[in-house]
Amino acid sequence: MTTAHAAGPIISSSNTRITQADGQFDIVDVNVGAGESISAINVSNAGDELYTRLNGEGEFWSKSWFAESGNLLDHGGPDTVSPGMYSFLWDDHFGFGGDFTIDFIFALASFEAGQLLGSTSQAQFQNQSYQFQSLSSQVRNMAGTYTSGGGSMGLASLTPPPRTADGEYAPIRLVSYEEPAVDQVSYQTGAARQINNHSLPLTRGGWGGWMQGYGVGGSADGHAGVSGFDYGGGGTQLGLFRHVDAHTMVGFYGAYGYQNVNTDAGSEANVNSGMVGAFLHRHDHEGNYYTLAGNANYDDYDTSRTGGITGNFDGVQTGTYLERGWNRTLGGVTVQPNVALQYVWVHQDDHVESGGASIDDVDAHSLRSMIGSNFYGSRHFHGPLGWGWTPNARASWMHEFLDPSTSVTGTQSGSSFATNGLDMGRDWALLGVGMQGNRNGALSLYANYDLQANDRNRFHTGTGGIIWTR
Repeated sequence: MTTAHAAGPIISSSNTRITQADGQFDIVDVNVGAGESISAINVSNAGDELYTRLNGEGEFWSKSWFAESGNLLDHGGPDTVSPGMYSFLWDDHFGFGGDFTIDFIFALASFEAGQLLGSTSQAQFQNQSYQFQSLSSQVRNMAGTYTSGGGSMGLASLTPPPRTADGEYAPIRLVSYEEPAVDQVSYQTGAARQINNHSLPLTRGGWGGWMQGYGVGGSADGHAGVSGFDYGGGGTQLGLFRHVDAHTMVGFYGAYGYQNVNTDAGSEANVNSGMVGAFLHRHDHEGNYYTLAGNANYDDYDTSRTGGITGNFDGVQTGTYLERGWNRTLGGVTVQPNVALQYVWVHQDDHVESGGASIDDVDAHSLRSMIGSNFYGSRHFHGPLGWGWTPNARASWMHEFLDPSTSVTGTQSGSSFATNGLDMGRDWALLGVGMQGNRNGALSLYANYDLQANDRNRFHTGTGGIIWTR
């Protein structure tokens, strides 16, 4: 709304924008009411020069903008404008009438509630991304698409017989005077047949399992008037798996997780989550593979804001994940390029804060793609007690196709409000390193470090676990 020449204070929480249509030069009043603040004054200027200045209540901010954008509150007084009366001046005479917009971002107490929940839903997407990526790494390991299999499964390292004219393997005959230990035979070639001097599982096996613990820490910078936050969490993931045949594996998993979102505005959300899921993995004789997984979560939220305002409510989320990978050997390194697609839905129930706002249901959706590669050493380092340790690394790029911020609506003191949580960006770099230890075909240990980062946020994850087969 551009009413810069109306009488009285014209910048308030109900009128927050000035454009070139309001004139090249003017001085207007800015009214910041009780319980309000201005968290940003976002200026975008396409002309040569636009001068802006805000002063009042003993504070002063000013800057000349040369075909650029930014936040006026980064140039002068405090990062926020407190309640009171202020004077705002803009002068575009030197810009020769270029297009510009000036947006005053008002923060109300009810906005703080909405921004906390919107930011928390985006943090949930980060947790789901970690869960799926961790599961994918586990499945590749257990399927033997880049490392040894194990356990009670029959292992065979065979040289393939000659192929027939139509490209099929010539039939073979197994002769034994005892019950055969091998249910079926699949010829493996190249890197998928034997890596790290271990043969891959060629038969149906019994149930195996894994258990891991993880911890996450990081932070997200404030953006467009929405507070940034510190993030922490941790949990446990447990699972069972079984090789159905030489190339197919199925499994089930569950997880408990705790997350904490602590905003720069003093608000906090604690989330306890329980997850159940299942997966299907299929790889060919060269180690190229597909992985399909899905899960469902129950979430319990506890929130608190300044002034002793608290909330407690439930939520759910579901996710699906599909990955396609290829296995190649380059010198002494196994390279595994892969692409993946992940969809997550997060729902937060409507609720009424204690002494605060009434929040409507929140539904957030995320669709992310990942493209990258895993790298595995072909040599392992011998440790004590017969353990052999193999290094690995990974790098990928993740892109968000849907809205990178979550909208939240509600009412407070009879007035409706709508606001957004933090926009965390659309693209991230994912980098990781790890070490895998094998003592025999039935037991493996591993430890990993992973980083997810862009220009607005950084998340660090440490993981350790054990895999066993029988």
